[in-house]
Amino acid sequence: MPTPSRAAPPPSPLPGAVRPFLAQIGLQLGMPPDALQALEAGEAFAGPSGLLCRVHAGVADGGWFGYPEVLLPLAAAELGGQDVLRLLGVQEQLLGGEGWHLGLMEGGGLLALRPLQAQRDAARVAADLDRGHVLARAALDVLVPAQDTAPVPDGPDGPAAANLGAGAAP
Repeated sequence: MPTPSRAAPPPSPLPGAVRPFLAQIGLQLGMPPDALQALEAGEAFAGPSGLLCRVHAGVADGGWFGYPEVLLPLAAAELGGQDVLRLLGVQEQLLGGEGWHLGLMEGGGLLALRPLQAQRDAARVAADLDRGHVLARAALDVLVPAQDTAPVPDGPDGPAAANLGAGAAP
């Protein structure tokens, strides 16, 4: 099964043959027609939690595969100092504990999440997109703590990083 690229080019218009696969993903997500058009065009659309996302698709071994990319509204260049320690802790938990890669979005400077494994089944791609939104919201809570709460413990072993996936359905 193909693995999502860490340095792929920006999205380009997808071939018409992939549209039925993407339409199945959209149906699984219950997407409105305007969002479905963005999905089919390879463009960003608002996902279940309001974060922007994209679905990347390709062909291998005679069939389609896909994986979601959930965009965090946070540029890597905005992080520095202790924020970097939190980022490393979140990356460690997502990679080792959840099977997701936190890095730069494909074709841009925002942080993004994508699963380590692409899926051939549209329902699994949709489930991955839902899961990605849960993980992205948890990552944002750790990376950008609210000002009126206690500070998040610093370091990759802090409790906030350890609880990144807590309460989220697989």
